[in-house]
Order: sequence, then structure tokens, then C-alpha cells
Amino acid sequence: MLAALSVLPSREARFAVGVDYPAGTYPCSVAIGLLDGDKAPDLAVVNYGSNSVSVLLGNGDGTFLEPRQFPTAFLPYVVTIGDWNVDGRADLAVASEGSGTVTELLGEGDGSYGNRTDLAVGGGAYSVAAGDLNADGFPDLVATNLNRNQVTALLSRGDGSFLPGISFPTAHGPRSVAIADLDLDKVPDLVVACFNSDAISILLGNGNGTFRHWIDYPTGPSPYSVQVGMLDGDSWPDVAVSSLVSNSISVFLGTGHAMFRRRRDVRTGKQPYGLAIADLNSDGRMDLSTSDLATSTVSIALGEGNGNFLRSERLPTGSNPQSIAVGDLNLDGMPDFVTANTGSNTVRIFLNRAKAAPR
Repeated sequence: MLAALSVLPSREARFAVGVDYPAGTYPCSVAIGLLDGDKAPDLAVVNYGSNSVSVLLGNGDGTFLEPRQFPTAFLPYVVTIGDWNVDGRADLAVASEGSGTVTELLGEGDGSYGNRTDLAVGGGAYSVAAGDLNADGFPDLVATNLNRNQVTALLSRGDGSFLPGISFPTAHGPRSVAIADLDLDKVPDLVVACFNSDAISILLGNGNGTFRHWIDYPTGPSPYSVQVGMLDGDSWPDVAVSSLVSNSISVFLGTGHAMFRRRRDVRTGKQPYGLAIADLNSDGRMDLSTSDLATSTVSIALGEGNGNFLRSERLPTGSNPQSIAVGDLNLDGMPDFVTANTGSNTVRIFLNRAKAAPR
């Protein structure tokens, strides 16, 4: 039996009508970051169908310039942003499931990316995340290997190069990975959504870039995207994962020492792929949003601050949104979001019309 989810009166989360921008062919992942050195957030979009990443530079008001494309390895799937060579310029890392590599693209500081290196991580590299795994001050990378049922850690040398990958087993079918300190020991841990096992795998870190044997928690069918956040107001990190077949988000509330309560399911649109955690209505409580592939919508579930969530509005996106990212795109202090729409070869921008809380 699942823990009951209380049904409470709806509150408001207000967004403007979405605006579309062209990307490449079959855009399936989007990330928000400062790519050209100004204060305006920019977008990096992975194009599965054109083996490229598109960069859309922001104007600071929620609008964007025309995309510029940079080549990646075969069948790129997920992009993350960081500074791999610690030069103060934003770099990209792209997991490519067709080549089993992570493509490292070093930034020039103006939104262009010409220096490319492909790092071997194993078969079916569907996701990549960044964090300092061994406490040396340099950002490292972790990629999922769907075909080998493992994750691979790439430890940074601090100059843009990485040591050969070290792999750690997970449950079957790892699709996405998040890095977070789950047991508050100041050591990064991993949460992996394992698509073929209907579970998340928890791998606790040792502080040197290695990880212990995994522990599984059952999710809804076909877990896809995983995120970590503070969902119930205590000091322990919580986990949310989109469940593709059950049309829901599985929520796991932390109880300390990387242990979690029985899952709670939050309804979404049909086939939720991407997942984000953010305070969308400025009430101090974390909310959930998903990009729903089959219904071409974004679903928003407003948090009550105790691990319960309200049913809220669904917003139309472009065709078949496969990814969602949240950030303040127009510098008004409120989180906006963007979806990568694989069926229409676009990204859609939704600007938040709620007012920021007084500081």
C-alpha cells in the first residue's frame, strides 16, 4: 500500500503563454546557464537527430537569439553545464547514448564551443551530472550506462581533462542520475533512476570519487528522470522521480542517513519525462513540474511543504516535450521554465507571472 496523498484546495501558479524558439532536430534535453559571460541566462539544447548542441543566448528579458549549433558524438541525449577547466568560462558535457561517450565542449566565454573531447563511459550513456566527488575543488562527471547497468565516474584533473572512468553497478536500466549529499556527511552521493527495474538506486559516496554498493527503492513503472530537493520542510534531502507508465511522480521523503519513507505518488499528464523542483509561486515551498511527452503539456504540482502536493494547472507545450529546465530567464527574481520539444524541433519558454517574495 502506498502512503495516502491528501487532496487540498488549489493555489495559483501563473505563467505567460509559452513562446517557441527553433532548436535543432529532435531536441531532447535543455539546460540553463550563463554561457557568454553576461548576466543574462542562456540555453544549451541537445539535438538527438542532428548530433549537435544548440546554444541560444539570452537577452535578459526572457527572449533569445537565434541558435548556434556545435557538433557532439552520435545520438546525444542529455547536457549539463559546468566549468571543467576552471577558467571562469561555462563548458558543456553531453551524454551520447549512441557512442557511449560524454562529449566535453570547452567554452570560449562568448557562447561558442570549438574545443571538443569525447570521453568513453560505456554503452548507452543516457545522462550526465556534475559535482565534486572527491573534494579536490574540481567538478567531476557521472554518466549512466543503460546497456551495462552501471554508472561511470570521471574524476577531473582540473585542467579540462579527466581520469579514465570508474564504474559502479546499479539496478537494471539506469536512465538518469542526480548528485546530492543524501546523508548530510558532506560527501556527495548518487541517486539513479533505473528504468528496467522500476526502482531508484542509492549509491553512498566514500569521499574519494568511489561509491558503495547500491540500495534500491521501488518506484512507479518505468522511472525516467530523478531530482533531489527539500520537499517536506525538514533538514533531510528528498527524492522525486518521474514514472513514465503510471503517469505520476514518485516522491520519497528522507528520514536521515539516506533512508526514505514509503513512496507517495503525485499525478501528472501522460508519460512524464523531464522533472524539475523549484518554488514556482514564491510561497517558500518546493513545487514539482514535469514535461509530459504524450499530452504535450507541462504539469505543475504545488507543494504544501509537508511532502503533499496539490493538483494544479497543465500548460500546453510544443509537440512531445522530453525535457524541462527551471531558471530565472528574465531576471525578475522568479523561476521560469523551458521545455525541449522533440516533435516540433523547438524549445518553449514560459515566463512566471507571480510576484517574488519580499527580501
